[in-house]
Order: sequence, then structure tokens, then C-alpha cells
Amino acid sequence: MPASSIEQTFLAQLTQQGFHMRSFRQRRLGAHPVFEISLAGGQTVLIQRLFESETALLRWLSSHSAVPAPHLLHVLPSSAEIPGNAFTHTRRCPSWAKEQLVRSYADFALKLFDIDIPQTIGSISVTSSTDELVVIPRICSANHAHAPGVFPTLQKYLEYLSTLKKRRAFTSDTGEESRFRAQASISQLIAHLRGHLTQLDERCVRRMVLAHDGLGDMNFMVDSSGNITGILDWWRNSTLPAILAADYPPWLRYDGINDPRFAAPSKSWLETQEESARLRRIYQGAVKSNDFYYTALMQGAQLRAAVGWVFDIEDDPCCVRMRQWTLSTFGPPIGSPSNDNQCIIT
Repeated sequence: MPASSIEQTFLAQLTQQGFHMRSFRQRRLGAHPVFEISLAGGQTVLIQRLFESETALLRWLSSHSAVPAPHLLHVLPSSAEIPGNAFTHTRRCPSWAKEQLVRSYADFALKLFDIDIPQTIGSISVTSSTDELVVIPRICSANHAHAPGVFPTLQKYLEYLSTLKKRRAFTSDTGEESRFRAQASISQLIAHLRGHLTQLDERCVRRMVLAHDGLGDMNFMVDSSGNITGILDWWRNSTLPAILAADYPPWLRYDGINDPRFAAPSKSWLETQEESARLRRIYQGAVKSNDFYYTALMQGAQLRAAVGWVFDIEDDPCCVRMRQWTLSTFGPPIGSPSNDNQCIIT
């Protein structure tokens, strides 16, 4: 595909600044197609159309953190310079490469936890500047409606999630009995979470941190040693309680909707269960020096898995898979809520 006038303009600007292009191609990185330019000096420049909120966050990260986010060269709508090459995960990768990627991911996650952000639950606004981050209602994927507002606490956010899940169950399940069973299952999960929250470290519940919501094995640029040099698709971001934000690399998860016992038939995994468990132990060791992150990682497993069920878009009539996971994780039902439609976390 030939370059558009915007890409051609940027190529001309690079040449005027003394950069010499070695190769030019179109490829897909992260969620969107990009033009990748290899320069004679070894640098890699990407020309990619970004959301305005993404450029605002990238500028702020460049000024206030060591997070490996792309460095913006020009905004035409946008261009970014990222060293390294796109990471393509495969089970045939040598063990040392997988281990180094996990450790590099841990370093990135800890850097995010060190960033001071507004203490509300939402997403970063396009109105943010290099001096100040502004949080707006959380921006979800195309499969979910945006949140109606920012949330001051985890309890308020979970109350909203329970309403969201019940609404989806009401519209997706056919028949009054099916809808009732689905909503009863959701109420049971919420009832269990209400008691579970009291057992969690208070600082991990109350403190908000920055989270990248679109992480996957196609969002990374890595160098020849397996170190992450750049992370793409920052338009999918959230400010979340630490207990939700701390998590393992997504391709290593075997819990919640990723548990083979309860997963949708279409689910696939990049690593075997045994290899994923081994790499998760390496990840735990890599983050253990940060007590705050490690505590949130270990204590938040069930809560994060429960939230994963809320956003699950796979077919789950009557929430059967979710109900089976709830029974396996939390045990027998607590008891029927006095008013199922009004069962919320307070």
C-alpha cells in the first residue's frame, strides 16, 4: 500500500532533518496498521494514527516517567519513534527469551506503579497536558459502554460493574427464567466479593495507579536481548485501584475466564499451563522487591478474575460458566439476597 500524503509529508521532514531511510513498509502492530521506517542509524520510526487522548498521555509519560512508551516526534496526526522490533510470541521461543520478557514486563509494571496520578477511577482525558493529568469516565472497548462517570472508590466501581453485567445478561439471555438465573448468579458473585473486600490490604484497595488496558503479545517492541523497548496502544488506559491494576502478563493467565475448566470453547493459550505457572513464579520474584505491588498482585487474584467475568464477551447462557467458577472459587452460595435486583456492594 503506498504512503498517503500525510506519510509522504513526514518522510520529507525526516529527510530534511538529516535522517536517511533504509527501508519502508506497512505492517500491523498493536490494534492498528502502521508504516514502519528503518533508518540508516539503526532507529525505527513508526507512522501511526493515534487517538488524541493517546498523544496527551504519551507526552505526559515522556516528561514524568521512565515507562517505555513511544517518543512522539511529530503529530500529523501522529508519529512515534520506538527502538527494537515487534515481538511475536511463540512456544518455540527459547526459555531465556521468555524469562527476560517476563522480567522486562515486571520492570514496566513497577514503573507504572510509581507514577502519581489523580485518585479516581477512570481514563486519561485528551485535555491532559504535560503538567497535569485529567481523569474522565473510563473508556472501555467497543463491546462495552463507557462508564457514566468517574468513581471515587473501588466499592462504587464494583457496584457499577454489577449493574453493567446484569444489564448485559438481561439483554443477551432469552426467556424470563434464563434472565433470572443469570442475574441471580451475578448477585451471588457480588455477595462473595462484598465479604472478600474486607480481607484485602487497605492501601491496595484505596490507592489508584495507571494501567494499560490493551496489553498483549502484539503490543510490544523488544530488542535482541528480550527487553521491552516500547509499548503501543496507550489509548486503552485506566486509572484503577492497585488491587486491580497489578497482574501477570496477559499471555500467562490461567484463572477466571482463562481457566480451562470454565473457559469458552474458543479460548486458546500461548503457553502450556505448566510453562505459564513457571513464568508466573519468575514474575513474582521479579516484583517481590516492591512490597506494595507484590501484595496487590497476590491478594487481588480473585477480585481481578471476578472483574474479568464482568467484561467477558464470550457466549455464556445464564452465566453458567461464571456460576461454576464462583462456586469453585468462593464455595457454596451465601444465601439469597433480600432483593436480587438491588444487590449492590456498599
